[in-house]
Amino acid sequence: MRDTDDVSVLFDCPMSSHISPKAANHLLFLVTLIGKGVLGLIQLASAIAIYLGAMDHLPRIIRWLFSTELAERPPSLIAAQLVKLTAQVPASEASFYTIYFAAHGALHVGVVVALLWGARWAYDAAVVVLAVFVVYQLIEWQLTGGTLLLVLSAIDVAVIYLTVREKRERSRHWG
Repeated sequence: MRDTDDVSVLFDCPMSSHISPKAANHLLFLVTLIGKGVLGLIQLASAIAIYLGAMDHLPRIIRWLFSTELAERPPSLIAAQLVKLTAQVPASEASFYTIYFAAHGALHVGVVVALLWGARWAYDAAVVVLAVFVVYQLIEWQLTGGTLLLVLSAIDVAVIYLTVREKRERSRHWG
């Protein structure tokens, strides 16, 4: 009988000094999936905050959050760039960002929940949704630039790869 506090029960892999490649892949899939879920929740919270008027206060909030880094000589490059970026976001685009973050976040959370629930269709849906995001992000990158879009695309491609591997492994058990 296994102890219910045993972490290996959560990850469906035996705890030992050596984790099998299959168990490591499954664990990596779960970690990236949870990360995507957290990102989706942050995006939903961002959509709500923008809808409630946070865009008007964003530059001031960022300056307050990074006041220590901005007071350094020279100021932190990341903090200075964040202040610059938030000052450049036009308030007129609040509706676009609200819809974008709400849709992006809801899709991420929905796919993550379906995958964690074990729905077979969710694997294919996750690949399609993420592939669409990759294409969109790469088009945006071509139009506007920005390293963050490339980073997000690379993460999405990695999650697609892990999802396909996980589906193949699971399909062996589905029969």
